[in-house]
Amino acid sequence: MNRRLLIPVLLLLGAWPSARAQNASPSEERRFDTRYSLSVIDDATFYGDLREPLPGVLNQVLVEPSFALRYRNRWTFASSAIGLAGAYQDNYTQLRVKETYADGSAGDFDFTVGRKMVRWGTGYAFTAAGVLDPPRMATNPTDRLNLNQGRDMVKADWVHGQQALTLAWSTAAFAPAQSGLRDTTAFRYNVLVRGFDTSLIAGNDRGGDSFGALTFTRVLGQAWELHGEAVWREQAAALLGAKYIVSGVTFIAEFYTPPNIPIYRDPSVSPLAGRQHYAFLTAGKARLRELPGWKEWSLSGSIVANLNDRSYTGVFDASRWFGNHFSSYIHLETPRGARTSEYGSAPYATATSVGVRFQL
Repeated sequence: MNRRLLIPVLLLLGAWPSARAQNASPSEERRFDTRYSLSVIDDATFYGDLREPLPGVLNQVLVEPSFALRYRNRWTFASSAIGLAGAYQDNYTQLRVKETYADGSAGDFDFTVGRKMVRWGTGYAFTAAGVLDPPRMATNPTDRLNLNQGRDMVKADWVHGQQALTLAWSTAAFAPAQSGLRDTTAFRYNVLVRGFDTSLIAGNDRGGDSFGALTFTRVLGQAWELHGEAVWREQAAALLGAKYIVSGVTFIAEFYTPPNIPIYRDPSVSPLAGRQHYAFLTAGKARLRELPGWKEWSLSGSIVANLNDRSYTGVFDASRWFGNHFSSYIHLETPRGARTSEYGSAPYATATSVGVRFQL
């Protein structure tokens, strides 16, 4: 099927269950619960002070329909996709299936089959323990354009009281060749111990070494959260972070140190550079003030730095809502550092993205 035809097909599929639910009898309404959403983004990125002969503007239009159908709170089918059309060096169109999965529940057991996004790592900007998570990008930890895709997996969960066991097998058969993903078998045990939300993770990548991890999250009062990871995957990796909220402003800080091995190494980092050390700081407020004309605004600023080569990127985000369905935003990145450093090697001095978003 032509990829350009897939977006309207997905929109029709997302609308059909909703229309059917509206015409359903009262007995059917008690059995079925249908949800759907639609997001359309027009995004343009302007690159300043280019060091290479590249186009200075990237234009993108993104359409993301999603829907979920639940039956008697026991069975769920959900799907979300994103259609992407852009113009840079060439015009291109893509269809990315973010998630398509079926869930079933039986007593204390939950079963999942399909493509789904999970989050095992505790870090906001970095993670080593998120062996099935979408990749973290420290300069864009919230995935502002919703481009991340889940892993194709079969997963079983057992939840009893404050304990949970998860066994998952993920295949890389449908992943892009350049992703570097492998078939992964992973086990996770999660338990709440003296206020610490703790997880033990173990598993193996097909054709690779086994791995093990310990993660924790601890909430202190109404304002503080501590989180961390200790991972062994060929070598040791560690993450320690904290979140603090005051007057509606959220502060997050993280320190991350991975070994310089292929699974963790950024392409711009030399294999001879040794263990890397990173820092991440961010501050943001979802509503500037609870006053008309101000509460529609959200602001955040962050900095991510490689402490070894002393390079860093500053990031600024601002957005404003217009009613319940429309918003506009600006996203600015300013990498700095030596030409051979991780963040300083970016081919531009600034990257400014502006866009309009429609949500339904």
